[in-house]
Amino acid sequence: MKIAFIGAGGIAGSYRDSLKKLNQPIFAICDINKERAEAVAKEENANAYTDHRDMLAKEKPDVVFVCIPPGAHTTQVADSAQTGAALFVAKPIAIDMETAIRTKEAVEKARVINQVGYMARHSDITAKAKELLSGRKLAMGFGRFMCRMGASHPWWGKFNISGGQMLEQSTHVFDLLRYFMGDVEKVQAFGIKGVSASGIADFEECTVCNLYFASGAVGNITSTCVANAPEGFAAELVGDDLYLKFALDTRLFGAVAGQRVDYTGEESGYYRQVEKFIQAVKACDQSSILSSYADAAKTLAVTVSANRSMVTGKVEVVGAV
Repeated sequence: MKIAFIGAGGIAGSYRDSLKKLNQPIFAICDINKERAEAVAKEENANAYTDHRDMLAKEKPDVVFVCIPPGAHTTQVADSAQTGAALFVAKPIAIDMETAIRTKEAVEKARVINQVGYMARHSDITAKAKELLSGRKLAMGFGRFMCRMGASHPWWGKFNISGGQMLEQSTHVFDLLRYFMGDVEKVQAFGIKGVSASGIADFEECTVCNLYFASGAVGNITSTCVANAPEGFAAELVGDDLYLKFALDTRLFGAVAGQRVDYTGEESGYYRQVEKFIQAVKACDQSSILSSYADAAKTLAVTVSANRSMVTGKVEVVGAV
């Protein structure tokens, strides 16, 4: 299996580590930063490129990992799909719906195995919760992503590259609620800028977003990038005689039908998502993928709508994807 990377920054390191555990070598690295491409390629004993089209043409990879910021997405995924390569795309898949929909159509036309890196779908606690919730209806879901971003993420605080915290970071929480509760029909979000004296971001550093699901269930997601909090990455689900809390990445507790739940998992999902993807590629089995590009486009539509709501001050309808 000939594996190539487009993007050699932060998250690529996690995927590279997982591939090492799977004894899957990397043959080519592409990054617009020539020095970084060459440095990572040297570590992997791979070939370095600065143009992804050049790499695709010369290397003809079987698998491509696309690990670039949302605002950098143009045609990288679609170009890779058109070569017939299987695709693993870091979340979020784009910064705007036009790019995401155009790419989704290219991926579907190419009929290649595709997965997006929503690791929480692959965690032990998510699998346990799916088991506990089988056949049960959810009425409410809420979550949060609360942290303090540092200078080690130079592009993250720029809206035109990251798309803001809800789109780039809290997307994990939006996606996890969607995974359990289904599609979101409407959102309304509010935020505040200028909270950090050190200028962490040029977008809203504290946000709240209300959700209305197609099922009639309701939800809410709170985010901040200016303050760390205990269990800052968390989600909670509510139904009739049902409460579960995800203290991500590995703790699940609550009660279902009067039975106490207190479960600690071992796998957070970071490794397993890559393992499952490689297995799906080898088996040519898209049905085993938990987060396809098309499904990730639905999560992006929710966060794009949330950003739009902060501008309009209105309830925004999440369009069909």
